[in-house]
Amino acid sequence: MKIEHTPRKDIDSLQRLNQLASKNAYDIEDLDWSLNVDRSKLWAPPAMSPLTYLPSFDRLDEAQQLRYNQIFALAICEQFIWFETNFLIDAMESVVRQFNVPDEMVTAVNFLTDEEIKHTRMFWRLLQKSEPEWYAQREFRIFRMTPGQQLVTRAMLSWPKHILVWIWIAIFFEERTTDYCRQYVQFDRQNPDSLDPSFLQVHRFHFRDEARHFQLDQHLLSWVYDRAPRWKCRLAGRMFYRVMRGYTAPRNTALQTLRQLAREFPDLNQSVVPALVRELPLLGQSREYHQMAFSRKAVKNSLALFAEYPELDCLWPLFLVETREANQPGGSAALLAGVAAGSVNSN
Repeated sequence: MKIEHTPRKDIDSLQRLNQLASKNAYDIEDLDWSLNVDRSKLWAPPAMSPLTYLPSFDRLDEAQQLRYNQIFALAICEQFIWFETNFLIDAMESVVRQFNVPDEMVTAVNFLTDEEIKHTRMFWRLLQKSEPEWYAQREFRIFRMTPGQQLVTRAMLSWPKHILVWIWIAIFFEERTTDYCRQYVQFDRQNPDSLDPSFLQVHRFHFRDEARHFQLDQHLLSWVYDRAPRWKCRLAGRMFYRVMRGYTAPRNTALQTLRQLAREFPDLNQSVVPALVRELPLLGQSREYHQMAFSRKAVKNSLALFAEYPELDCLWPLFLVETREANQPGGSAALLAGVAAGSVNSN
């Protein structure tokens, strides 16, 4: 029996997404792994890192700020590995097992899971090149989840057909990942030779898949979420609020980053690191930080989708520089035009 569904506007068809997956496919060995990681350079665009928005950050000297930037870049790689391996792959495989979706969706999910496994291998290899002793056993050094986040993750992966918050997490974090990749490319254009080439290369290649993954998430929104009973959607909204409340005011991974920095620069334990720890709650109140991470500049399409669903109205007080009214539907995926096809040169 043919399954009817109304596609969302302004996103590619599943057939087109699968064609792009084949056309833009690459192997991990296509990257130049002979590049050395340069410890004298930035490993991430500075504006991406939360602590740069705190008053006491300027108390770090140049060498300490550079090392913080590098530790933060490692934490981002760890976060991507966790999200893609411990969350996204399991969630997407549940779609194939538990939901009535068309063959083209199954093919798209299979492409995605293969690509996420490839991304994980890329990021582990980059981590091991950067800090061989830290990552010899492929264990996380910086990234941490709160107990509440761990509980939500276990619940939704155990009952994905009933706890649908995984769809919203996938949508938001896929677009946030795309924005990270975009920031690497833009910073390199504006500041040539400032970024380590190994980190830049990996994020460029990562970018080649992520915009398409974000579009696939929107197909899942139509096929799975929009057909669900309202109680499941309301539950997803409440759970997503808890996830985003911690993310818009980050603490755990920021604390681990500071602890690592203090181990390498023990004098910082006297006053600077304690001051930065006290200031961490200010991130939830920083308009500059929210403009970078939670504005239409960063996640325009996700915000427009949030505005379509009343059960997500609880999110708007978390976003300091955005409102529901400013993100009403009407072109929520316009920024994706051309991106999935590779409008940013990844070579």
